[in-house]
Amino acid sequence: MPFVSNVERNWVVEAGGGESRLIWRQHLPAAFTNWGLLWQGVRAAVPDGVYRAGVTVTDVRAGDDGVEIGFADGPPERFDLVIGADGYQSRLRRLVHPRSRLSYAGYVLWRGTCEEHLLTDPVLRELILHGAVTTCFDGGHAILYRIPAGYSGTSADGGLLNWGIYGRPPEWFALRGEAWVPPGRVDGDLAGHLVRLVDERLSGGWRRLVRRTGTPRLAIQPIFDLTMPSYVSGRVLLMGDAGTVARPHTGAGAVKALRDAIALGRIAREHDDWRRVFAAYDAERRAEGNATVELGRRLGHAQVERTPDWAGMTPAAFQEWVRDTVAGGSRYLYTELGDG
Repeated sequence: MPFVSNVERNWVVEAGGGESRLIWRQHLPAAFTNWGLLWQGVRAAVPDGVYRAGVTVTDVRAGDDGVEIGFADGPPERFDLVIGADGYQSRLRRLVHPRSRLSYAGYVLWRGTCEEHLLTDPVLRELILHGAVTTCFDGGHAILYRIPAGYSGTSADGGLLNWGIYGRPPEWFALRGEAWVPPGRVDGDLAGHLVRLVDERLSGGWRRLVRRTGTPRLAIQPIFDLTMPSYVSGRVLLMGDAGTVARPHTGAGAVKALRDAIALGRIAREHDDWRRVFAAYDAERRAEGNATVELGRRLGHAQVERTPDWAGMTPAAFQEWVRDTVAGGSRYLYTELGDG
């Protein structure tokens, strides 16, 4: 699968007057990929004969001897066991845990993807050659990293930039249920709010990049999270964001789903009874999932909701602030917090 090698995370602070300064280089060995490419790679491992696309589940009826699934476009079918891996808006979760509700954090992530050549700022271009960039400002922060554009062997040299800006939406922004606003659906008023936010909070390189990305390639992701009392309900098991939902500060979306799948496979080989498999999986992965949600809340509080005086921090004070924020939880993007 194509990927872009990453070795560090560069933390930049907006110092005012359109000026910024590098405050910390965090060691962060990672491989960044494109969500679409990741999906293609996982999908290719599933035989076509057992994959049914475009099927809407309308009902789940679990009994002692099986689970009956209702479909919008056909008769119900029975299964021995059901695994729900249908994402953060999981229909299966709502059916088996009807009291579960996503909690809105009060802010959004503005997303954009564009060609790498559109970034012309020399400072940002130099920083992203070896790592991601996080630019901190009052009331939020921006992230920038390289991702592969397509398949070209086992690795890729980039081609695309993925960026995001965390901040509060305009007061008149109305949530559309639990849905995000995909590319092509962001209207001119919302795009204008983002441009004003960038002009007020970020330096010239960011301003130019957002404008060059263009409104048709903007997306808005309202930030939600959710803890769960159980990943299991009878013969139904939840996985990935169908279980707990963590804020994206943790970098735990695809990672958490893959770890869930790997854990389920390992546990299934260790037990010969599905009840023991489900119980062991729930005990292991639900605890990890809920801990990641709590970490995401701490990160969101520190990096968006109650941002510190970043411009007044020394590098040592900044690193200590990061350590205090992530202390006591699973870390994902914060596994190595050396002096850098």
